[in-house]
Amino acid sequence: MISLEGQRIVDLSWELVSRVTRMDQTVEEGKRDVYNMPWIVEETYNEQDGTIEHLVACNVGTVAAWPVGGVSGHMGSHVQLGIGHNDNWTGLPDGMKGIWEMPLDAYYGEACVCKLDHLKGQPILPAHLGNVREGDIVLMGSTNTDDDIPWIEGDTAYWLAEEKKIKMLCVGVPGIRWETKALDPEPDNCPTHRAMTGNNIPIVYPLVNIEALRRDRCFFLSLPLNVERMEGTWVRAIAIEEA
Repeated sequence: MISLEGQRIVDLSWELVSRVTRMDQTVEEGKRDVYNMPWIVEETYNEQDGTIEHLVACNVGTVAAWPVGGVSGHMGSHVQLGIGHNDNWTGLPDGMKGIWEMPLDAYYGEACVCKLDHLKGQPILPAHLGNVREGDIVLMGSTNTDDDIPWIEGDTAYWLAEEKKIKMLCVGVPGIRWETKALDPEPDNCPTHRAMTGNNIPIVYPLVNIEALRRDRCFFLSLPLNVERMEGTWVRAIAIEEA
């Protein structure tokens, strides 16, 4: 039998607390993620068995603070790939895959831990990532905030994807600004998105507690929902390291 005795488990997932509309129409406010994304549910009665269940999302426009009306697979800690997400961009290669097309073992494995507190307001370069091995899952975080947050340079993203051939990019937020040039015209926009999704490398974010890891290598696990044609799904991301 597999045992976790002697191992330490660290939860890297952002906590969200549902905003619940009860059947009596009272509302219990919730807690949003780092991107101010809410989790919205409505209480309902299941007449088939008499249980109470929560319906995810709400009618469009009924929540002033979140007028979109729906709950996205990008709320809270989640994984994303290219198909259905950014495959509408120009300049991306053929052969991109959706989350559901990747084997299950694409979402777990050996990871290197890159703590980058020393890079205050600086770009993250390959020279700062000396512990990354070919094929690694890369966990990247810092405790920096505001102007001290380091960012992933576009060249660094392509180095990780095409030279190091990493398995997955997993980013702590707000400690790392992992995307740049979001407003630039195509095909020069969003180099980290392009480098990762163009090479079928999943991106998992926003994560927390990377600074709580004690070792520079761990086992990382973040499984997406088994839902076809969903371009982003929620994950419970955990790291397992030697105690």
